[in-house]
Amino acid sequence: MPTCLSFDQIFAAGPAGVVKLSEIGNTFADANEPGACEAFTRQVHSLESFVRETYRIAIIVARKSEETDEVLHIFDMMSSFCSDAMGVLTTLRSKYPYCGTPELYDMVLDYKIACDQRRNNLLAELECPNQLTQLFPPSN
Repeated sequence: MPTCLSFDQIFAAGPAGVVKLSEIGNTFADANEPGACEAFTRQVHSLESFVRETYRIAIIVARKSEETDEVLHIFDMMSSFCSDAMGVLTTLRSKYPYCGTPELYDMVLDYKIACDQRRNNLLAELECPNQLTQLFPPSN
C-alpha cells in the first residue's frame, strides 16, 4: 500500500529551518568570527532548498486538489512561512551581508509574492461566476 503524506506533514519541517537559521545567526557576534559565515551559509542553503522544494510540492498538490479550501490553505501556509522567514532574515541580512542572506531574502520574497498571486487568482476565479450573474442577470 503506498504511503501518502499531506502537504501539512511535508511542510512541518519548515519552521524548524527558520529557527535553526536564527539560532546559528545569533550564535556569533559578527560574520567575521572564524567559521561564522560558513556555518550560516550552510543554513542559508538549507532554507533555500526547503523553500524551493516545498513550493514545488505545493504547486503539484494544488493542481491535483479538487478542494478549493485545500488550495487556499496551501498557499496561505506558504505565504505565512515566507513572511516568518523574511522577518528573521530582515534582522540577519545586515549582520551577514556576504553569506547569502540578502539573496535568500529576495528569493523568499519572490516566493511569497507568487503564493499571494496564486491565492488571489483563485479567489478572483471563484468570484467570476458571481460577476457574470451581476452583468447578465437571468431573464424572468
